[in-house]
Amino acid sequence: MPAHISFCLRPLGVILFGVLSGHAPAQVRVTTSLSLSEEPAANVLNVTLSALGIEDEESSDLSGAVEATLEINPGMDQVSRLTINSANLSATDMAFSLMLGQISVAEVNLNGIEATIATSQVGRVDPVTGQFDAGEHEVTLNEGVITGSSVVGEVSENFSATPVSGAGSGTGEVALSRMAIEGNTVTYNVVVVLPVEFSNPLQDGVEVRVSSVVQFEGEIEVPLDPFASWAELQGIADASFEGDHDGDGVPNGLLWALGYDADARPTLFDADPLIRGQVDLIVEHGPAGIRAPILVEGNFSQAGWAALDPFLILGFENPIPVGELLPTVVLLSGDQNFIRLRVEKP
Repeated sequence: MPAHISFCLRPLGVILFGVLSGHAPAQVRVTTSLSLSEEPAANVLNVTLSALGIEDEESSDLSGAVEATLEINPGMDQVSRLTINSANLSATDMAFSLMLGQISVAEVNLNGIEATIATSQVGRVDPVTGQFDAGEHEVTLNEGVITGSSVVGEVSENFSATPVSGAGSGTGEVALSRMAIEGNTVTYNVVVVLPVEFSNPLQDGVEVRVSSVVQFEGEIEVPLDPFASWAELQGIADASFEGDHDGDGVPNGLLWALGYDADARPTLFDADPLIRGQVDLIVEHGPAGIRAPILVEGNFSQAGWAALDPFLILGFENPIPVGELLPTVVLLSGDQNFIRLRVEKP
């Protein structure tokens, strides 16, 4: 039997339920440190300097570290989202010499170049192929200088004073390789490949173009059953997903999915007092954010439950996705409705 929480907001004519059911694998959010790989073709910064139609290309080696958050389905060994929280990269110095016969067109040096990478959009990954839109990840040159001269004048740019931003280009890829399983923990080797390409004008007639394939990798540990891992850390290792370990009316699995600790006493639904003529319900998530997708369902008679239209939920997503931190607002009419939250057991 599924466990229920329920209470009644009689002045508003709305009865609210929370339920837990199902046995599908859950997404797990893991934040980890990764390092740049030593693959020969990767992490080489290719820079082309052009002036008056003449070009010189030089290469530089990249080094640095990355912190990333991945959403992983350990039951399927798949990644559905990649968020690069920070990536601090440095490049070795480069010198360019553009010649037209015996005439020097430009002599330019790039020194102390450093860059950051961060996810600027959603960071979705196709879980089947592991591919993602590289353009959702932003690259910023934020340290270093370009100095020299050209036939059209002095070349001088300081990236710490005026950072230059570009983005990934084309299709990136995340690859997971399962290495070991011990108890409730699976260890993966993860490799992320991010192609980068952008350009920046230095002055009239002088431009620098940058391209690279940034590749970083490392090992990560993921709980096969994230609820069991949470329960163990909370000191209630024997508590069931459907149970209510402290008898407060909120099932253990719902506490976990909503991002609360086991000793939390959340009020899951609050009525919005500001909008007259309709009943807007606010679901407060815990400080950890949503740990598993939560489906908002409704009906008029507690039979034949159906997922609410996403446009009745502020944020326009149903289920509420993993990682959500802001309160979820359910927009309803003034009619009497039954509303429940449902989360699938991992």
